[in-house]
Amino acid sequence: MKARKKLLIVEDNQLNREILCAILEKQYTVLQAGNGEEALDVLEKQKDAISLILLDVVMPVMDGYTFLEKMRDVPEYSSIPVIVVSQSDDEADESTALSHGASDFVVKPYNAQVIRHRVESIINLNESAAMMNLLRYDRLTGMYSKEYFYQSARDILMDNPDRQYDIICSDFENFKLVNEAYGMKTGDRLLRGTAELLGKDMRGKGICSHFNSDLFVCMLDHRESYSDDLFKQITDNINQLTSAKNIVVKWGIYVAKDRKVSIEQMCDWALETARSIKGQYGKYFAYYDDELRNRMIHEQEITACMEQALAEGQFHVWLQPKYRLDGAPLTDAEALVRWFHPDWGMQPPSVFIPLFEQNGFITKLDQYVWEEACRMIRNWDEAGFGAVNISVNVSRVDVYNIDLCSTMMGLIEKYGIEPKRLHLEITESVVTENPDLIIQTVKDLRGLGFVIEMDDFGSGSSSLNMLSRMPLDILKLDMQFIKSEMAKPAKDGILRYIIGLAHSLKFEVVAEGVETKRQMERLDAMDCDYVQGYYLAKPMEPKEMEKLLANHSVAKIVSENGPADEKEAPEEILFLIDEDDLVRREVPDIFRGSFQVEEAANEEEALTGVGMFGNRISVILMSLSLAKKNEGRLWETLQTENKVWNVPIILLGDADADAEEEALSMGADDFETMPCRSRSLQLRVEHVRGRKAGARKRRRT
Repeated sequence: MKARKKLLIVEDNQLNREILCAILEKQYTVLQAGNGEEALDVLEKQKDAISLILLDVVMPVMDGYTFLEKMRDVPEYSSIPVIVVSQSDDEADESTALSHGASDFVVKPYNAQVIRHRVESIINLNESAAMMNLLRYDRLTGMYSKEYFYQSARDILMDNPDRQYDIICSDFENFKLVNEAYGMKTGDRLLRGTAELLGKDMRGKGICSHFNSDLFVCMLDHRESYSDDLFKQITDNINQLTSAKNIVVKWGIYVAKDRKVSIEQMCDWALETARSIKGQYGKYFAYYDDELRNRMIHEQEITACMEQALAEGQFHVWLQPKYRLDGAPLTDAEALVRWFHPDWGMQPPSVFIPLFEQNGFITKLDQYVWEEACRMIRNWDEAGFGAVNISVNVSRVDVYNIDLCSTMMGLIEKYGIEPKRLHLEITESVVTENPDLIIQTVKDLRGLGFVIEMDDFGSGSSSLNMLSRMPLDILKLDMQFIKSEMAKPAKDGILRYIIGLAHSLKFEVVAEGVETKRQMERLDAMDCDYVQGYYLAKPMEPKEMEKLLANHSVAKIVSENGPADEKEAPEEILFLIDEDDLVRREVPDIFRGSFQVEEAANEEEALTGVGMFGNRISVILMSLSLAKKNEGRLWETLQTENKVWNVPIILLGDADADAEEEALSMGADDFETMPCRSRSLQLRVEHVRGRKAGARKRRRT
C-alpha cells in the first residue's frame, strides 16, 4: 500500500484546524500546531516526511511571517511548500505572503474542493521540481551534477565564443584513507565543506560540480596566471573542515581554447593533469600542456598495443641475484619484467607498470611472469643447478581481481615445484591501502607454503606495528631508504634497529640497491641477511643467470671485485634538471652503472647541485621548459658558471621541430624528445661528451 503523504496545519484557531482536517484527512495524514514555535518543533521531528504546510498568518507566540523567515533559514525545511490561509482577500496581503516564500495564498472561509485541488497541485508540482533537482544537483553537496554541469558548460561556451574559460579539476591524495580512518560521515562532511568553500570562491565567477567521490570540477573565466599560494590556501581551508588533517589536494587546469574539444574531454584532461603531480611535494597545481599531452598519447599507444606485445613475446623476464652475506652459494633471485618494443626500444618499467596497474592489464602480465618463473625453476632443477628460489611481484590489482591462492597453486602443480620456491613480494603501499584484506590473503598464501616478502619497506608510511600483524618471512628494504641511511653516520641511522626488529620478529632482511662495497660491509656489520644491487650484479637474462648458479657466492663476488675503492659507484655525475617527476624516475634507470645520477626539480635545487657537485658533473640533461623559465636565468647561469660552463647540455622537450630548433638556437649541445627512448638518449650523451672532449683536445694542441 502506498504511504499517505503528511500535511502540517499551523493555525491558532482550533475550529479552523478541525475544518481543514475534515477536508483533508481522507487523503492525507494531518499533523497540527497552534503557533509558529510548535510548528518548528514538529518540523524538527518530521522534516523529511511533511509534503506541505497550511499556515495561518495571524497567531500568538510566533506569527506566520516570522515562521516563514525561520523556516527558509534551514535548508532541510526550505523545500517544503507552504499555502498561507488568511481572512483577508487584500492583494497586498497576498503579495506579502508570496514575497516571504509562500507557494500559494487561500482566503477563508474554506472551499473544500478548492483546498483539495490546491494542495494536490502544489504537492505534485513540488515533487516534480524535486525530481528535476535530483537530476540537476548532487544530493551530497548540492552542487551541479556531472550531466547538468556538462550541459551548462556547453551552453556557456556556445553563447560566449569570444570569451576564454578555464576548467579546473581537483584530486585529493588518498581520500579513501580518510573514509577508512575517520569514517564515511567524516568523509561526507569533508566533501560538503569543500563544496561550500568552492561555491563561495566561485560565486559569480563560474560554475562548479561534484562529479563523484573527491572529484570536483569548476569552469570559470580565464585568468592569465594562478599561484601555488592560491591553491595552498584552499587546501589549508579544507584541512580545517574536519578532524582529518594533512589532506593534500592537487589541481589540474585546462585552458579551454579549442572549442572543437568536447567538454567531457576537457574535464578528463584537467583531471589527468591533477593526477600527474600526485606525490610532488609543494606542487599544488599544473596546467595541461603539450608535454602532458604527448605523455598521454604515448600511454594510449601503450594501452593499444599491450595485448599484442604480450602475445608476441615482447615482454621478457630478467633476473637479479640476491646474495647471502654469510657467503653461502647463490640460491635466490628476483624476477623483473622488461619490455622490448620493436619500434620504441626498451621501455622503462616506470612508464608501463603504473599504467598497467590502472587499466588492470598488470594481472595478465604478472601471471605471465609467475609462469615464466615457475618454468625457470623447473628447468634449473632438471639441469642440476640446485634449489633456486625466485621472488615475483604481486600487485594490488592481483589481490582484488583473481583468486590468488588457486592461481598460484595451479602454477605450482603444473610445474611440479614446491610453493616455498616461489617468493611472493607484496609492496608496502599495497598493505596500507586495505590491510585487512591483504593480511588475510597473505595468511592464506603462507598457509599453502609460499614465502612472503614485503617489498619497498621504508618507501611509504606503514607503521612498524604493521610488521607484527603481517605473517611475513622476509623484509625487503627500499633502495632509496638504504641510500639515505648510508649517507648518515652509522650512529645516526635507524637501519640497524629496523634490521634488529625484523630479526626479533623472525624475518630475514634483504637490502636492495647496494652499489658499493662500503655499503655492503656496513650492512654485513648490521647482520643484514641478503644484499641485492648493481655492485653485485645487474638485472640479466636467464642465460646469464645460469652462468652464476654454479656455487657462486657473495664471497667470490667480493674477491673478484677487489678493494673497496676500485668498485665504488661511478664518480662521474649526470645532472638531471627536470620538473617532471616521471622523467626523474625514468632517466636514472637508463644510466645506472654508467653515471652517478643526481636530480633537481627546480632552479633552486639545480643551483644547489651545481655548487655541491661542481667539476664532477660530466653531462647535464635539462627540460626546455625550465631552461626558458624566468627569462632563462638558470640557463644563463649554467652557461657562465665556472664549474659547469663547459659541460655538455642536452635539452629535453616535446617532439616538435620548433622546440628542437629553439633548443639548439639557445646553445644546447643536443636535443632529445620526450618521452625519451633509452638507447637514443644514451647515444646522444656519448656523442656530446665525445664532441666536447674532442674540442678540448683541439684547443690544447
